[in-house]
Amino acid sequence: MSDNHTPTRDEKTGLKPLIGAVGPSRFLWIVFPYAVYIGFTTNGGASLLLRRAGLSVGEVANAIALLGIPTAIYFLWSPLADLWLPRRTWYAFSTVCAGIALTIGCWVLERDARLAIAIFFVGMLFCMLISSAYGGLMASIVAPADRTRASAWAQASNLGGGAIGPGILLFAALHASSSGWSLIALVLVLLPTAALLGLKEPRQTPSPGFTKHLREVGGELRATCLLPRNLFGLLLLLAPPGAGALIGLLPAISPDYHVAGASVVWINGIGGGLLMALGCLVGGWVPRFDRRIAYALAGALNAIPAGFLALAPATAATYLIGTVAYLFTIGLTSTLSMDLILDMVGVAGRSGSLRYSILSALSYVPIAYMTWLEGRAADLFGFKGVPALEALSALIDLPLIVIWLIWTHTRNRSAQLSVQRL
Repeated sequence: MSDNHTPTRDEKTGLKPLIGAVGPSRFLWIVFPYAVYIGFTTNGGASLLLRRAGLSVGEVANAIALLGIPTAIYFLWSPLADLWLPRRTWYAFSTVCAGIALTIGCWVLERDARLAIAIFFVGMLFCMLISSAYGGLMASIVAPADRTRASAWAQASNLGGGAIGPGILLFAALHASSSGWSLIALVLVLLPTAALLGLKEPRQTPSPGFTKHLREVGGELRATCLLPRNLFGLLLLLAPPGAGALIGLLPAISPDYHVAGASVVWINGIGGGLLMALGCLVGGWVPRFDRRIAYALAGALNAIPAGFLALAPATAATYLIGTVAYLFTIGLTSTLSMDLILDMVGVAGRSGSLRYSILSALSYVPIAYMTWLEGRAADLFGFKGVPALEALSALIDLPLIVIWLIWTHTRNRSAQLSVQRL
């Protein structure tokens, strides 16, 4: 695979991009270690094993909440991925550290569950640095024309791999010794790093000094966040459509649709991961046009399956159809979300990993507040208040699209009139 690099200059920010020809599908494997670690520790696998190890439901919930903290604040240490070493080196280092932490944590889980939680937490710090490193890599080595497909493969790994990999690990944990399945954890995390072989990363010019480096980073942050087009992108990332808050609550309302526990495991677990991965890959073939409109329209699509769950009779068939459609549309939206973030980051520059991490962290904000709001809707209106609020919130982007189109048309018209006067 060729990895030639053709430096040009970004027309919007003036930054010099570091891009190369790298196959977008490679990010299926590059993202996989991150997906396995975060999927196992925070999305169900570890919670079941901690429960079997003797912790109460409340203690398990506290542990999962603790492990989720780094996902919200990892932009604090994400600048490391932009400093001193190539991003692929930071990726390899953080992946090895996360893999070791996961292996040791799995090995001691049956012996000392609380110690395992502490080890998983340390590993999570490195896991989030993996995200920063691969985000910076995507901004530096993937040509803009290939970023949509690279985002599709990355999100397919994040969602699909984040369900399948931990599913394999949980199965091994239930049928093998602690030493055996902990080694499987190590293999699942470290083996995909072979995708780095032959990967060429452009060499960054050394910064003349720390003070000047900070000034350059500050300039790049301003260029990213203060552009009008990016301000609208920030608003979309913070808006409810596309957040996928309903994913975490679908299993909770499954009994109200008369769905058995085993069916939930397949519909919302491994099967759901494959559906989201399929949606991610389909998102990679969305025609290239304004990424903001594409993301907003995809978010609005989530209103259809959520509305179906809210309005159709509460049966197992309704749950199956609505959940399948919702998980697919969320996969589609997640690809366009990452594509939007990469478009906002633009050129990697001095702070590609930092800016990617900040924007990615912002995209988690609506998950938190929508989960809380949907919980309140369930208290007030019953279980159907959950998908009903999700459906209504998914339509918020539609008036935003209209405002954006009017503003863009007005600005372009003003620019044309100015040129004509000259």
